[in-house]
Amino acid sequence: MQRLLLLCLTAGCATLMAVSSPLPPPPAELPVILITGVITDESGEPLIGATVIQEGTTTGTVTDVDGLFSLDVTGEDPHLVVTYTGYASQIIQLGNLTEVKIVMLEDSETLDEIVVVGYGIQRKRDVTASISSLESEQITEIATASGVQAMQGQVAGVDIVSAGGRPGANPTIRIRGRRSLSAGNDPLFVIDGIPQTSGTNAIADINPQDIESMEILKDAAGTAIYGSRGANGVVLITTKRGSSGRTIVSYDGYYGVTSPLNTVDMMNGAEFADLKRESRRLGWNGTIPSDEEVFLDPTELESIAQGRSTDFQDLVLGTGNQMNHQLSVRGGSESTQFNISLGYFDEQGIISNMDFSRYTARVNLDQTISDVFQAGISFTASNSLQNFGSNATVGEALANNPLGIPYNEDGSVRFLPTNDGIRTNPLAEIQPNAYLDERRVTRLFAPVYLKARITPGLTFTTTFGPDIRYYRRGEFRASLTNDNRGGPSDAETTNVQDFGYTWENLLTYNKDFGADHTLGLTGLQSIQSFRQEDFRNSVLNLPYEDQLFYNIGTAEVKGDLFSNLIEWKLASFMARANYSYKGKYLFQASMRADGSSRLAEGNKWAYFPGVSLGWRIGAEPFMAGIDFINDLKLRASYGEVGNTAIDPYQTQGSLQRTVYAWGESPAFGFALQDIPNPNLGWEVSKTLNFGVDFDLLNGRFNGSIELFRTNTTDLLLARNLPPTSGYGSVFQNIGSTRTQGAEFTLGAALFTQPEGFQWSVDFNISRYTEEITELALRDEDGNPVDDVGNGWFIGESITAFYDYRKIGIYQADEADIAEVREAKEPGEIKLDDIDGDGVITPDDRLVIGSEVPDFLGGITNRFSYRGLELTVFVFFRQGQTISSRFHNGNNNLFGRYNNLDVDYWTIDNPSNANPRPNENQERPRNVSTLTYFDGSFVKLRNVQLGYNLPDSFVGRLGLSRLRVYMSGQNLWFASKYDSFDPEIDDVIPSTKIFLGGIRATF
Repeated sequence: MQRLLLLCLTAGCATLMAVSSPLPPPPAELPVILITGVITDESGEPLIGATVIQEGTTTGTVTDVDGLFSLDVTGEDPHLVVTYTGYASQIIQLGNLTEVKIVMLEDSETLDEIVVVGYGIQRKRDVTASISSLESEQITEIATASGVQAMQGQVAGVDIVSAGGRPGANPTIRIRGRRSLSAGNDPLFVIDGIPQTSGTNAIADINPQDIESMEILKDAAGTAIYGSRGANGVVLITTKRGSSGRTIVSYDGYYGVTSPLNTVDMMNGAEFADLKRESRRLGWNGTIPSDEEVFLDPTELESIAQGRSTDFQDLVLGTGNQMNHQLSVRGGSESTQFNISLGYFDEQGIISNMDFSRYTARVNLDQTISDVFQAGISFTASNSLQNFGSNATVGEALANNPLGIPYNEDGSVRFLPTNDGIRTNPLAEIQPNAYLDERRVTRLFAPVYLKARITPGLTFTTTFGPDIRYYRRGEFRASLTNDNRGGPSDAETTNVQDFGYTWENLLTYNKDFGADHTLGLTGLQSIQSFRQEDFRNSVLNLPYEDQLFYNIGTAEVKGDLFSNLIEWKLASFMARANYSYKGKYLFQASMRADGSSRLAEGNKWAYFPGVSLGWRIGAEPFMAGIDFINDLKLRASYGEVGNTAIDPYQTQGSLQRTVYAWGESPAFGFALQDIPNPNLGWEVSKTLNFGVDFDLLNGRFNGSIELFRTNTTDLLLARNLPPTSGYGSVFQNIGSTRTQGAEFTLGAALFTQPEGFQWSVDFNISRYTEEITELALRDEDGNPVDDVGNGWFIGESITAFYDYRKIGIYQADEADIAEVREAKEPGEIKLDDIDGDGVITPDDRLVIGSEVPDFLGGITNRFSYRGLELTVFVFFRQGQTISSRFHNGNNNLFGRYNNLDVDYWTIDNPSNANPRPNENQERPRNVSTLTYFDGSFVKLRNVQLGYNLPDSFVGRLGLSRLRVYMSGQNLWFASKYDSFDPEIDDVIPSTKIFLGGIRATF
């Protein structure tokens, strides 16, 4: 908060300086000259609403329906600035002219915009694959530690789910849904051209403010060139590089205060007392014993008598803070360009012993050695520290008896708030050094390249990208924590060392043949290698707790010892051809060969083709008369990609250690663990994609429509085996899935006055479905059969919730029906008799829903007036079903632990919402039927108000640009699902943040 106040004071003082500084005397009055004119396009058609402004002033006007304008100008040498959406801006020197005719030329900048694609770049107009882009401004306007989190809701077809309010937690990202049941579904991250070996962790170590752009390759034509690694989509991350010219120094920083997005309604002391009384009722319609018989703990009776109630949730949840500082220097000459940045991110969570901090340093250097050779490096170093905290903090805060006492008379924490030894005080978890789960990551990533221009159009590039990652986890749990409950303290350390590298040799050839033909050829040879060593040991009964996990050799009891080695390699070859005829007819074809060490001999290599076509129909002569269409492109693509995202060595047989009795003595032995499968091969996904890109009304509206279908076959499936086999399961290529959907993206420039009011909208919406089409089991006719044990069902999504359906609560007059149908009594959950046989059996189960949404997307409104800017971003996810672990754990109606404040059944309150509390049932029978919810939500993801201070004022400070802003994130949501956050099902509440920031360029 002090930093925020300091920031506000600084901005206030700066403004005061601007007001109080003496201004230069006004210039001598100059004559006013009336300028008239007409503005047309190249065909002579008048342009309506073109903006005309006298350069250096705010005096301006717009053209009328005939393209005419008139404007009073002053000055010795006045110039006009003419702008119109979709056309190149012009500066007109008037001289002695008082009447002008201006012809505007189409601005091809949007169509010629460079898009990063796999192993190269393309003009946007030439792209035939399904690719979405995010620029630096779209990434950094969301205050977050992760560039992936900033992507949420801004890209059609990309489903990102937050990991909750724990600082430093990585979100889950899915591009066009899931395809695999047992193998991975995470996308491939490629940073500065190097495919990453560390999965989603790769992006966690990158400062979002170092990112220049992110491109998401979604169809197989775009991802096929990455072969096996592109099975789940590809995220290309390009970091900021240097430029020739003056050296630019910039600072970007913010500070904000966080608080819980929402808290849940648990029972207070009086409500819990009523629940406990009801749970002790003698039968569903009997009498309730006296309080002395119900409340056997004197603490409870004392609290009831005093009207005392403890809100443990309120005691452990507080406010946190988040700050970020980034200093960068960019510049260079014609031969040397550099970009150097230092970053610091820190977030203190809303629970006191949960936090995350990260230091980053980046040096991007490009050096032109000669007319032939160029070399460069993208060096990144990062060090992060996450204090993970204890899940028991919130778990105990919710479950603890509100009649308990949190503090002793001397103000110290009372470890057991009541005499119930199961429920410990959540405040004990956050006492200094009581519970530590410290996770430290140090990473060095330094790809270097050497580029040689062999002949005009022919370039060879070799790139070597080493990636080193050290992970250390230290855990300590004191005696007085929920884990040990007064027993000996324990500690554990884990060390993991990752070393991976990628070496790629790339040959590209680009050539224009006459005015009509453009050819591009790409060839690649690549090797990727990964090695991981990890070590873990644990101990019990430390002689003194102050040593935490730093001196575990002194412990009395030595625990588990573990070490492991994982190695894998991937060899690849790729060829690609791009062809364009007259810039209208586009063709791309690629073939990639991958060899994976993870698979069995004879099945290591596979080949992945990709082909795409494009037709820029908007450039055809017959479209010339359709003025509102600036560009229209039709696309179609087909491609195949593979997946080997299983652990190494799963094709080989392995053993595991067992413990058994040898007479009277314990002994160690080995048992079967993995059954070898010499036939295990690739899981293959085949995608067909159709797309339309459009640009309308001189660029006011642009966007795309996508339709896709992916069929995945030969699933890498862990098939269950009978126990008599000696194995639990075996990996086989069995089964198939299908994912299909549609995406729509629209950008609209609704108001475009350069020196006045501007309003733009970015909107995206997408829908996809997952479907299992084949499994290992078949009926006698050879048709695929559901695998109920694993929760896999033909025709349903990969995660389908299969259960009974609750239709109410048995009422007092339904005692006989309850007994016959379910052997239940009034006050218990009533299930739906699906097959109508009058008895509830397993055949009455059905698929309740899926966590796949019906549709998802986001809408961003950007408003600006002069230097003032307002951004409002709304994110939505609709139609998914939540199977709530949160409700499963906090709505047991047992009468021993605190409970969500729900409407439960009693003989005097015949509710149909929740069953009767019952001390004889730790959980109500069929309690899982109470955990299914419509997870739809709409969330106000970001609101930012910024102001770019006037150049005249900024120049006095020695700056070239100064922007101050305030922002709020996760400010509001609407949902039927009552929890901390409808987006997550986690024990740590999500947070909202209010922050203030400054961006300065020197």
